[in-house]
Amino acid sequence: MKYLIPIALLLVLGGCETNAPESQDSTEVVASPERASSGTTPGDLDKPLKGHVSRPGLYRLVRSSGVIDDPSTGTGKSTVKPVVELVRTTERIPLVKGGQMYLQYRIWPLPSLPAHVELRRVVKHPEMTLPDGSISTGSDYMIKGKISSNQVIAYTGYGLDEEYELVEGDWVFEIWYQDKKVIEQKFTTYRPDEEELAKLKPILALGNKAVGQRESPEKPFSRRDWPRITVGGTKPPEPTGASNEP
Repeated sequence: MKYLIPIALLLVLGGCETNAPESQDSTEVVASPERASSGTTPGDLDKPLKGHVSRPGLYRLVRSSGVIDDPSTGTGKSTVKPVVELVRTTERIPLVKGGQMYLQYRIWPLPSLPAHVELRRVVKHPEMTLPDGSISTGSDYMIKGKISSNQVIAYTGYGLDEEYELVEGDWVFEIWYQDKKVIEQKFTTYRPDEEELAKLKPILALGNKAVGQRESPEKPFSRRDWPRITVGGTKPPEPTGASNEP
C-alpha cells in the first residue's frame, strides 16, 4: 500500500502509493539543489522535452495522516500525507515492512501557462495477491504537476506497509506527458538476510533518526539543519530541537 550525501531529507508526500490522482497538485521545493541550479530560458521551450531522476532509494516513514480507500491505486489503499526520510540512495530495495521506495523527478521545458500540467503516473510491480484474492500488478492514473520556472519537480513512490506487498522482482515507475514517457525508474526488491534485516528494522521504525545524519563537531545535532522538501499539502512546522519526535 498503502542517504549520495550523508544528510536527511524530510518530505511531505501526497500518498503511500502516493495518494490519489491529485497527489501532486501543489508542489513546493525548498533548498533543493536541482531547483536552485536549473533555470529555463524562453529559448529552451523550443527544445525537446526532457526528464531527470534523482534521489531514488530507500526511505522510511516518519508520520502520516492515516490510510484511506483509494480505487486509483493497485491495492485500493493509500496513505495520506506521509512524511518520509531518505535512508540510502539505491535501486535495490529490501523487503521490510515500513520500507518506502521513492524518487524525485524533474520534467522540462514546459510552458509557464497553465500553472498545472496533466501527467500520467504508471507503476508496474510483481504480482501480489490482495486480501480479497484478486491479483495486482500495478496502477495507472492521472496526476497534476505544478509548473514553476517552466518545469515540474516532484516526488513519487510506494510504501511497503503490508505483508502481501513484500514481493520480489522489478518495480518500474513511469511518468508520461501526453503520449511521451519522460521518466522511468526501476527498483529491484529482494529479501534481506537476517543480519541486514536486524539492522534495518530499527532504522525503519517510526521515530528513529535517519541513517547518515552526522553530528557536527561544532554544535549538537539539530533537525533545523536538514534540507526540507515539501511536496503537496502544507509545510510541516519547524522542529524545535534534537528530539527524536517527528
